[in-house]
Amino acid sequence: MSLFTFKRIPLYFDKISTRVSLHDMTLLPFVMIFFVVLNVTISLSELKMPVLSYGVLAVNIVSFLFMLALVAREKEMSRYGFLNFLYFFILIGLTVVNVNDIRNAIYNSIFIWFMLLTMRYYRHRMEMVLKCFTIAFTVCVWINFVHLVTHPLLWLVDDYKGATGYLFGNNYNQMGCRMMAALASNLLCLRYSRIWLVNMIVLAIVIVASLAMVGSMTSLSMILVFLVCCLLPTSKLRLTAICGLFAVFLLFQIFVVFNGRGLENNELAVYIVEDVLKKDLTFTYRTHMWESALKIIEESPIWGWGFADADWFKANMTAFAIGPHNFILSILIHGGVILLSIYIMVCSKVFKTIHPYLKIKNMQLLLLAVACLWVMSLFEMYPYTIMFYVLALLYYSHYVYDADKRNLTTE
Repeated sequence: MSLFTFKRIPLYFDKISTRVSLHDMTLLPFVMIFFVVLNVTISLSELKMPVLSYGVLAVNIVSFLFMLALVAREKEMSRYGFLNFLYFFILIGLTVVNVNDIRNAIYNSIFIWFMLLTMRYYRHRMEMVLKCFTIAFTVCVWINFVHLVTHPLLWLVDDYKGATGYLFGNNYNQMGCRMMAALASNLLCLRYSRIWLVNMIVLAIVIVASLAMVGSMTSLSMILVFLVCCLLPTSKLRLTAICGLFAVFLLFQIFVVFNGRGLENNELAVYIVEDVLKKDLTFTYRTHMWESALKIIEESPIWGWGFADADWFKANMTAFAIGPHNFILSILIHGGVILLSIYIMVCSKVFKTIHPYLKIKNMQLLLLAVACLWVMSLFEMYPYTIMFYVLALLYYSHYVYDADKRNLTTE
């Protein structure tokens, strides 16, 4: 359903489309998707090849402009697309007003808008889109694994853990979200042929091995939870797991994260975390970071501070690492209640759209992947590109099953 319509604008693409059906192309969208996934998953600067880094960025920008022109020809914008556009338009505006990290705010927006535009334009060929994203993420996971094997100091020596050199997000704790996105993409391809099941199994082994090597325990634990949930035999068990994970996310966010260091004064919390779970009460000093983030949020709760970079966090937050190490807190820092409200609307639109499809096993497993990713995001500040990608994957996946219904009706 469309929210807006646009006047038709004569485009050069009109002439092209008379000779080539852009809707039917496969190679071009694959190339564009591959380079965008490469840019959002791998820190190309770590390869010490600036020409490659700038080249990939240039391809991403051109790909975005190309897809924007194609979608503009359809003269409409969905409500879901509008909410995503509004989110990042406001984020860029707030960043400009606060003179913060404007460049990366624009880059993040371009990457996410490209993903949304591609899924929108090829929504009736979601099989092709899903396979392209899966192949791209799989290649990136393998590149990261080879990099770890060939750079053993990154995981054999504990002193190097805080250093740079990691390809996925330039930090070992940033690997998990990108790997979960890879598994989620592959999950929807299982219906097409057995080769995707083989790829899923091999991919899972490589991911578990990679996370075990670097010792990213939160990511490893939740990915193992997700893989175990994939083996649950009944729909009822899977839905129970989904509800349980979302409940954990909400309760932990409200009663633990928003308390900051106040958790240390709660006797029951101390007993559960230290005696039952055998964990550090500060979650490796994260409660200190959450408390510091809450203080800076209180200074501008409505519209936040714009997209912040490392220098801004160092100057404005007194903590043990850069950033709040919590995705919801990072949203509040970037755009306050305004951006958080829009994010909630985006999530609501996604869940409302997929609700009629929750009896389908793969849709349940995809929702499980998102739930696990959200639990992981309680302890890390994951990039917008990954967090919004999995939501878009959920939202547009229903076109796969709509196509099945149309085919059955035709037959």
